Amino acid sequence: MALMEWEVGYSVGVQSIDVQHQAMFEMINELYDAMRAGNVAQVVPAILKRLEAYCREHFAYEESLMLQANYPDYHSHRAEHLRLAEKALTLAKDFHEDKVLRSLALLNLLKEWTQRHILSSDKRYSAYLRAADIPDFPATRLEQLPPARSPLPGIIP
Repeated sequence: MALMEWEVGYSVGVQSIDVQHQAMFEMINELYDAMRAGNVAQVVPAILKRLEAYCREHFAYEESLMLQANYPDYHSHRAEHLRLAEKALTLAKDFHEDKVLRSLALLNLLKEWTQRHILSSDKRYSAYLRAADIPDFPATRLEQLPPARSPLPGIIP
C-alpha cells in the first residue's frame, strides 16, 4: 500500500513538473516501504540522498520556469523551497541519534509538505507558465530535462 497516490487533482497542468512530482511521490513511497519493512538503517540513508538530489534539481527547474514566466510570487515560492530544505536538513542531521523516530518525522514532513505545496503553491504558478507560453518538456524522467542548478542547502549531511 502506497503512502502517497498520484491523482489528477495533483496535476499542475505542466507535464514536465507533473512527471517530477510523480517521481517524488514514488521516492517518498519507497522511503515508506523501507521503513515498513524495517530497513531503516540499511536503506533509508540512500533513499534520502536520492530524494535530496532529486528535490534540488526539481526546485531549480521549477524556479527557472517561474523566472522565465516572470511569476510575481517567485520569491515567496522559493522561500518555501528553502524552508523545506532547512527543516529536512535538521531532521536528517538528527537521523543518526534515533533512526526510526527521525525517519518517521522526516517522512511525515515530506508527505504533508509535498501534498500541501503542490495543491496550493504549485497550482498558483502553473497558470503563469502556461500564459507565458514557456515550453514544456514531455520528458519521462528528470534526467531528460534541461539542467538547472539551485543554491539550496544540502538536505543530507
